[in-house]
Amino acid sequence: MLALLPDAPWYVLAAVPFIIVAAYTVFGATGFGSSLISVPALAHFFPLTFVVPLVTALDVAAVANAGRRQWRQADFGEFRRILPAMLAGIAVGAMLLVNLPRGPALLLLGIFVGVYGVHLLGGQREWKALHPRWAWPLGFAGGVFSVLFGTGGPIFMIFLAARIHDKSRLRATSSIVVMVSVSIRAAVFVATGLLAHAQTLVFAGLLVPAMLAGYFLGNRVHHALSRGRVIHLIAALLVANGALLVVRALALLRGD
Repeated sequence: MLALLPDAPWYVLAAVPFIIVAAYTVFGATGFGSSLISVPALAHFFPLTFVVPLVTALDVAAVANAGRRQWRQADFGEFRRILPAMLAGIAVGAMLLVNLPRGPALLLLGIFVGVYGVHLLGGQREWKALHPRWAWPLGFAGGVFSVLFGTGGPIFMIFLAARIHDKSRLRATSSIVVMVSVSIRAAVFVATGLLAHAQTLVFAGLLVPAMLAGYFLGNRVHHALSRGRVIHLIAALLVANGALLVVRALALLRGD
């Protein structure tokens, strides 16, 4: 079993469960965000070709658990609205998976989610709906980035948070959207061999308890907060992780 653990110092391996708890606490509270916390943090220690499939494996278990609990509260009208664009984006992302330069793409994503997070934090407090036509550009972009980096959740949330007013319906709908996205992403990684390594699967299995603990904590946070505070939590998450993604992208562009 020890031979299947990643080649990393003991203190890095010890820190990984705490990163996973933090990531899935955010997911439990908001219905998205696990990858935006875990992927940039873990990418400091492991290659992205290991990190993204690892987090995808955990996401499969997390979204299955969340979807089973929350599907009755989901707004399936908005889900059906964003689904075709998301599937188209996933198809394009799968074709670009091997060839797209990741530094520039991560930089663009980091700037995008960071700027939108600042807009949410500083904008009007009154909830306003986006026009349904935004389902196509945002759903497509979310699908592409979901496959490439496991970070499509915040883009989906931009559309859903501006269409669904009730915080529980927002979280449930986000969880269903992410569940579909993650399931297809996992299939892509299995097909390409990125999710077929015993080391990735064993390590993901060892981290399942940390994922469940984070989800439990996040669920408690969700019920303790108002919708306004949930939206502010989402905005803060976008700003913080946009900055992390920009830092990571600049490191990639420098060749670090």
